Amino acid sequence: MTSTYCLMLQKICQTGPGQQLRTLLGLTMMVMLTGLLYLGFIVEHGMAGQAGHLPKPIIWAEPGSMIAFYTPVIIWCEGSWEAQEYHLYKEENGYPWDTQIPLETRNKAKFNIQQMTTDYAGIYTCYYRTSVARSEHSNALELVVTGAHEKPSLSVWPSTNVTSGVSIAFTCSSCIGFGRFILIQEGKHQLSWTLDSQLQAYPPSHATFVQDAVTPNHNGTFRCYGFFRNAPHVWSKSSDPLDLMVSETKDPSPTPTEDGTSGLTPSVTSCASRGCDIPELETHWKVLTGVLAVFLFLLFFLLLCLILIRHQRWYKKKGEDAAGAEGNGIRTLPDEDMQGIVYAQVKPSRLRKDTTSKETQAVIYAQLYSRTQEENHS
Repeated sequence: MTSTYCLMLQKICQTGPGQQLRTLLGLTMMVMLTGLLYLGFIVEHGMAGQAGHLPKPIIWAEPGSMIAFYTPVIIWCEGSWEAQEYHLYKEENGYPWDTQIPLETRNKAKFNIQQMTTDYAGIYTCYYRTSVARSEHSNALELVVTGAHEKPSLSVWPSTNVTSGVSIAFTCSSCIGFGRFILIQEGKHQLSWTLDSQLQAYPPSHATFVQDAVTPNHNGTFRCYGFFRNAPHVWSKSSDPLDLMVSETKDPSPTPTEDGTSGLTPSVTSCASRGCDIPELETHWKVLTGVLAVFLFLLFFLLLCLILIRHQRWYKKKGEDAAGAEGNGIRTLPDEDMQGIVYAQVKPSRLRKDTTSKETQAVIYAQLYSRTQEENHS
């Protein structure tokens, strides 16, 4: 790989400046893409090699975990980009209930239920497989079917309009001998309370949900359902909605609990505890840091190769110039020899000038002497 890039850089240096720039940009992108693919390959196989490092899948249902009879529902399973297939597991079956290939996004799959019935009610989990490993199971999703039995009735004592601090009691009753009742407060938290039924002559079964001191957090719409103990995910139809209005009072009212459940008896379970919350996306800073490090290393390598090739071309051109000069009969001498030649050429010229001046003076002197003798004789 390294020798290939160096040969390509040598060819680049033999082209024009504009072509060099375009080719270098293309080569840089190719090297960066190669580094990214290589790093992704390492990260993928390193993570897939250990099943414990695979992200735990998430499971949820649309439009919700409470589905009316004969209503379509979609169960989603979200895992990893490495997933090759997703498996939906139903607790009662003891084996994968369905298998799906990932969607185009590859990190999730969907399982369609065309019509919700009692056969589909139950507890679901999902997991996925990669090329070398299998993930752990997701949290449990309790899928409930509603409408299997006649609806119960819901009432509140003393009234649907009360002030803060007053004790109230919700009563859910039915002529059917349900084993349990569940009271649900509608809203974003979807709070719920479950109680065993109290059997008596009339009505045959009922449950009373007591709140010692209500607060404005109890404002909202309430419904209740009944179900049998041997089929906890097959519920009756919903009771008629009951709207509760709690008004403020001058006296300080009890503060709600930190989780916003307001202390209803018995204990509260939210939708999040049933596994229907969507988690935050995880970030992989280590992978991004590795990608940046590989890119910087490859860029430094390209610049180093380019500098080396430039130096090689400069030395090669200098050698070619020296060889051409020798072929034309011109010998290149060191600086000291050149200085000696120049000094030798300058010194004889000065000697010739001195000799010529002395000869000229002698001639002039002889001519003056001859003229003086002629004048004396005359």
